Amino acid sequence: MIKRNLFLMIFLFLLLSFNHNFAQDNFNKVGQSGMQYLKIGVGAEMVGRGEAGISAVKGVNAMFWNPAGLAEMENNEFLFSHNSWIADISLNAIGVGVNLNEWGVIGANVLWMDYGELHKTSVAQTIEESAQYGYVDEGTFSPTDMAIGFTYSKKVSPQFSFGGQVRYLYENYGSNVTLNPAGEKSLTDNTMSAFALDFGTLYYPGFKSLAFSMTIQNFSTDLKYEQESFSTPLTFKIGLSMNMFDLWENTSKNSLLVAVDAIHLRDYSERLNLGLEYSYLGLFNVRCGYRVNYDLGGFTAGAGVRYSISNSLGFKLDISYMVENTGRFTSPLQLTASLLML
Repeated sequence: MIKRNLFLMIFLFLLLSFNHNFAQDNFNKVGQSGMQYLKIGVGAEMVGRGEAGISAVKGVNAMFWNPAGLAEMENNEFLFSHNSWIADISLNAIGVGVNLNEWGVIGANVLWMDYGELHKTSVAQTIEESAQYGYVDEGTFSPTDMAIGFTYSKKVSPQFSFGGQVRYLYENYGSNVTLNPAGEKSLTDNTMSAFALDFGTLYYPGFKSLAFSMTIQNFSTDLKYEQESFSTPLTFKIGLSMNMFDLWENTSKNSLLVAVDAIHLRDYSERLNLGLEYSYLGLFNVRCGYRVNYDLGGFTAGAGVRYSISNSLGFKLDISYMVENTGRFTSPLQLTASLLML
């Protein structure tokens, strides 16, 4: 009875921590950070259940959500994910994890954005230059956003794991011509790099399969291009999850995961992610979720399948779909494939 009450208390805490004063907080906090691509969800498993489950994500995919979940990886693993985002933009990610047994688990990952080619222009400085268009056509360029991460995670006990990650962040938005007060032209390179830290914990309090996690992501110093400084999208998360079938005498391999994550961001008001996942024999999974207080994408859905290629190698394929609720873009679709050493 005490453990059941503990579960209810934690669940109520997550709900009460969600701030409903959306409009005022959004106005006060929006636009305070850059490198927004770091907030896009990586991995169809998590996205399919509403990006909920920092206490349930395990293996290589955990490096993008909660580094502590990497310690749950039993053997080595490789992951590739492709996300067809809005406006013909895509996000790609690869990751690999190696289990060092009693020494813990190490991992490395890379994610990068593909914006395609964009037109590059500059302000016309002469009548001849502005006669036709009012600007100078400088050709095309391809912006670059990239993050490279190195992760370490360790299971201290059957109930507690922790993990940390160092990420190298790099962006290149091309170059542009600027004028100084004397009217002289100069070329400015719009590049930026920084290091960011992620940290996470995973705790099983001992009540059935209940899991509890806390994470900090994108902790870094302030950055600056010219005059105004900005920060990375610092994010705090607290979440819990549980297989609801454990509330009854469950002897099957089926499960019904319920996950709730509360999110506090530096540049937005509080958010809440709700997720549900049904697993049949650990081979087939169906997911759905809802993301509260997002400008883009509320409802999500997804599915996954796991297949043993041989006695030592497994394959996992997941797909997710996010309903774009503004009517201006196509809905994001993500496909994630993993190779598992059994």
